[in-house]
Amino acid sequence: MILTEYAIEREFVNKFIQFTFDNPLVINGIEMRLFIWGHEILLPDGKGNYNSGILDLIGTDERGEVWLIEAKLNSNKEWNSNIWENQLGLYAKSLRKRTEQEIVLGARRYIVKESAGTLFPSFIFEGTNSLSEAFCQWATSLKKDNKEGLTLYETTMRKIMNGEIIQCVLSNEPGQGIWENRPKGDSTARAYITFQKMIADVVLEQNKVVSTSFEEGHWSHGTWISFIQKKNEVKPTPDKIPLLLADGVIPTYERILSFILEIGWNGKYVANQKAFRFDLQTVYGVPLRIHIGWIDADGQQDIQYRTPYQFGLKFNIDFRHFKRHVDTEIWETGYKLAKELAEKAHYNIRGGEFSIFDPYWTAEKVKDLRWDGEMYRFISQRNRDYIGLEEEQHDLNGVFLFLRKVIKH
Repeated sequence: MILTEYAIEREFVNKFIQFTFDNPLVINGIEMRLFIWGHEILLPDGKGNYNSGILDLIGTDERGEVWLIEAKLNSNKEWNSNIWENQLGLYAKSLRKRTEQEIVLGARRYIVKESAGTLFPSFIFEGTNSLSEAFCQWATSLKKDNKEGLTLYETTMRKIMNGEIIQCVLSNEPGQGIWENRPKGDSTARAYITFQKMIADVVLEQNKVVSTSFEEGHWSHGTWISFIQKKNEVKPTPDKIPLLLADGVIPTYERILSFILEIGWNGKYVANQKAFRFDLQTVYGVPLRIHIGWIDADGQQDIQYRTPYQFGLKFNIDFRHFKRHVDTEIWETGYKLAKELAEKAHYNIRGGEFSIFDPYWTAEKVKDLRWDGEMYRFISQRNRDYIGLEEEQHDLNGVFLFLRKVIKH
């Protein structure tokens, strides 16, 4: 086994992305340029419940073939033959379920150069307002015209929808065992790229003949803004929440998602038009309900660095199971916990007739007043929920401390 020249996988992936800017892949003796247009896309693993997974790269070559790429250094314990079925195969199924709108918005952060710690192609201009426009810019860099760029975009969408994609492992070592133990006997195209010292060695098996004629499709070619305007067409599932979040809020969402998985969330949820929600059992024998979703950006809030129609983040803690309990002691425990959350994390009741911050309002006094049990971060009308302000992280830490204390895990 060779020693890797890369300290971490991110460095390895960045070097490969950089390689594709100026160098073709040699595939079965034919040079073929590859356009990486998506990086670190959050996808469920396809097993039903939400289990977080991040697709490393997705790209399209000059023939219109779509490459789904999972990168693994040889030092990674997941560098084994299970990668075909446990990651690439499941990601392919998950991606196929996405609409054009969701695929385009999933690529947006990379194309507009907002993905942290990532290299970006110089042929993508500042202010690029759609994925189809980015394809045209790539085509121009290859001395092709815009029509060819749009055709490649449409072919990409069609192949994703039809499941006609190349599932590819990218590694710093050949991994003959992984390649030899790939699933066989189906129509799925698979590839293995060994990338060392800025040289890419590609092995590709395609059981279906590659089509050299591109079919025209009925695609909207929408811009980031036009797709985000159609927010009601995107369901707020855990993997799709980042599609409509302002860029500055996405790291906060990633922190929250990682934390709730850590404290024992089993991946089950229900969703409405603005949030997904689930219950977590507490040490008091009564569950807390968690709401995670979007909040509309109105004129009173200043969400930093967002494009029009991007949203802030809702992370609400709901005491309704305590509030509706027939046991008075349980009800009072819930109210005391709500007051503790208010003190630790600047959370306030939603739509109530009293101020939970006011010590006058004891559990006994508010028992007959209006309050549905749900609480959200609130400092002022201009500073509420999570909109990308640095100070929010202090309150988020307070929520995490509170949940770690009360959740049974």
